Amino acid sequence: MRHDDYANIIAHINTKVGMCVAARVSRAFFAILLKPTRLALQKMGLCAEQRFQISIRPLALVRQCSCVKERTKFSGSIPAAYDRYLGPILFQPYAEDLAARVPVKKTSSVLELACGTGILTRVLRTYLPSKVKLIATDLNEPMFRQAAAKFGKGEKVRWLEADASDLPFDDRKFDAVVCQFGIMFVADKALAAREAYRVLKRNGLLLFSVWDGMKHNKLGELAHRTIASYFKKDPPTFYQVPFSYHNRTEIRRVLKQAGFREIKTEVIAKIGQAKRAEDVAKGLVEGNPVAATIAKRDPSLLPVITDAVTAAITRRFGKQNIHAPMRAIVVRARI
Repeated sequence: MRHDDYANIIAHINTKVGMCVAARVSRAFFAILLKPTRLALQKMGLCAEQRFQISIRPLALVRQCSCVKERTKFSGSIPAAYDRYLGPILFQPYAEDLAARVPVKKTSSVLELACGTGILTRVLRTYLPSKVKLIATDLNEPMFRQAAAKFGKGEKVRWLEADASDLPFDDRKFDAVVCQFGIMFVADKALAAREAYRVLKRNGLLLFSVWDGMKHNKLGELAHRTIASYFKKDPPTFYQVPFSYHNRTEIRRVLKQAGFREIKTEVIAKIGQAKRAEDVAKGLVEGNPVAATIAKRDPSLLPVITDAVTAAITRRFGKQNIHAPMRAIVVRARI
């Protein structure tokens, strides 16, 4: 059967009984239809939670890649620079805050989405009881490969390449789903919200953070403006993505439509600290996909722009002992 045939069947079911009922009917239908294929995969030693899988969720059968284009791909030397230079100043303070909000129960199971280089994962594994099951996922394999190096063999973390909009887990599997600064990169945020709702147990918690507007995060604003000044036409737009999802009314609307309740948003202001302006600049330029965009257009510009961003940071915050204001929004909701 072709993918077009799958899509037609799904559309017909939706028309007849509506989307909510259709999801259950379609799941049962395709479970039967794909049973021979699943058996064949099992014989080859494959399972549903591996990278190559057969999904029986209706939306997944006609799914397109949900990440935000090639401009947000973290690979090559980017993960290491991201982790070394941006981790301490931008992400560590919020990771500690977010981890402290996760309910602590010895029998809990926690799913982390868009784990990146494992900054939040590291804090969670330290903070949570050792018996808590922790699964960390990311769509960029090089990022969680960087993350895995932070953990010893005895530390229980399962790493999985997974799409937040098509999670390879059964319904009602986790007590908490957490994500630090990753939702902004998901193209279909409503679909990701529905997936989080689907995999959460009853009374489960969704907890995530997003950056507030760029005007409240001066380092990002400085980097964006400085980089753009080197391109008269079509300047790199990466920095528009991480600071694009901060409308709290819209966030609440998406979560409510997905079925969540007790939705709360909180603005959290912190001060990012770093020893040297040049280290921060390296992270802001070389620690995210904007570096690949610059290198693709003119590799010689990469060190030039990094120096320019260093100068901009120095003018605003000094050359050493950087203290930069930053602001995020923490969102929590239950099913």
